[in-house]
Amino acid sequence: MSTESLQVSESNGLTFLEIDNHLATAKISLYGGHVLSFIPKKDEKERLWVSPHAYLNGERPIRGGIPVCWPWFSDDHGKAQGELPAHGFLRTQMWQLTSSSEDEQGTHIILTPSFTRGEGFEYDCAVTLSVSIGATLSVSLITENTGVVPFTYNCALHSYFHVEHIQAVRLEGVTGEYKDKLDDWAVKPTPDNYTFAAETDRIHMTAVENASIVVNDTPFTDVGSQGNDSLVVWNPWQGAASISDMDPFGYKHMLCVESSITQGKTLQPTESHAMVQTITPV
Repeated sequence: MSTESLQVSESNGLTFLEIDNHLATAKISLYGGHVLSFIPKKDEKERLWVSPHAYLNGERPIRGGIPVCWPWFSDDHGKAQGELPAHGFLRTQMWQLTSSSEDEQGTHIILTPSFTRGEGFEYDCAVTLSVSIGATLSVSLITENTGVVPFTYNCALHSYFHVEHIQAVRLEGVTGEYKDKLDDWAVKPTPDNYTFAAETDRIHMTAVENASIVVNDTPFTDVGSQGNDSLVVWNPWQGAASISDMDPFGYKHMLCVESSITQGKTLQPTESHAMVQTITPV
């Protein structure tokens, strides 16, 4: 793989891909197929947030960046909570670098997980993560049914965005209704002035295609989604103090805006589906 903009490094037993091209820098962990950093050279500002207490040694899923949730979201696996890993089993396994290339648009990385069958999901399929690092960061999670029976799955690109201060943030472009996990899944209308002053855990039940993170009334990052059926918005607020791999005040500098399939996507044999998130500096 002779991609000049790509370097491979190792630390604490994990392998990382370091990308540095004429448009941006990025860092990807092969543990979890996990994008950790995206800094466009347009403004040299980090767009992703990683907890300073994140486990970067393979002991636990990485807190921050873009975790890959598949083949279920949260604990929606049909069994008792905690019986199977939250968000599935792709974010805690080693991925392989299948190919890399570069052109004027940036650096292009293809990753594949070690396995796609596991307890709670016994189907034949192939999963590919395609990451393009340029003026925009594009992450595609592609699922293909390679078996002889249909199956249904959920997934998410659980992106943690870096923000200057959560109370200075406004989220634009999100409409429709959401399910409020903090209020017994009550269905509520999306606020017109979408700001943050308390713990937030919402599944917006429409396929939001374009959302914008605005900081101090200035657009900062656009979040595009394709192939999704919902958008998840999360900030733990003071609940961060009870999360072992998160600083008690870390919530002030992050916001999760997650391109998601939470209502089930069914694939017939030979069928494939791509869910894509694009992160564009403004």
